[in-house]
Amino acid sequence: MLEEVLNYNKGFVERRKKQGLDKEISGHAQKEVMIFTCMDTRLVELVEEAMGFGRGQVKVLKNAGNTIRKNCDDVLRCIALGALVMGIKVVFVVGHKDCGMKKLTAEKIRQAMMERGIAENVIASIDLEEWAGIISDEAENVREAVKAIKNYEFIPKDVKVFGLLMDPNSGELQTVQTE
Repeated sequence: MLEEVLNYNKGFVERRKKQGLDKEISGHAQKEVMIFTCMDTRLVELVEEAMGFGRGQVKVLKNAGNTIRKNCDDVLRCIALGALVMGIKVVFVVGHKDCGMKKLTAEKIRQAMMERGIAENVIASIDLEEWAGIISDEAENVREAVKAIKNYEFIPKDVKVFGLLMDPNSGELQTVQTE
């Protein structure tokens, strides 16, 4: 797979150069916006396009289920850094319908771990639902993430946080939570 990717990349770079698309752009979001969304493959390119954003305009942060798990502040740290040193003023939490993290169970995770050689004592040492970030309701998960972001002590209070739910097929957005 690596060789396939690198071979494709050579042609990709050549095409970008010919089209003049290889110019340097800022690593900071041009629109002062960050999107926190799910890593679901159906959302790749869809979220930004559905919201009217192009390359370089927004920061995008993704994880499984756009979940902020207890005792795991990495997502919050990234959002705080975006606000503090990269000029982020608005955060959109974008969940989506038909999320795989809603369909997942602790037993499915346990079975997958066993099949891939994870030691039983390691599996038994954690709460699999909490570790994975399994969700029961996509809209409620968005509301919880918005609340966690707003309440995180390192995120400035002037950062606006909105919650949206997306249809992963049509790209339609529905408001879940506003300021």
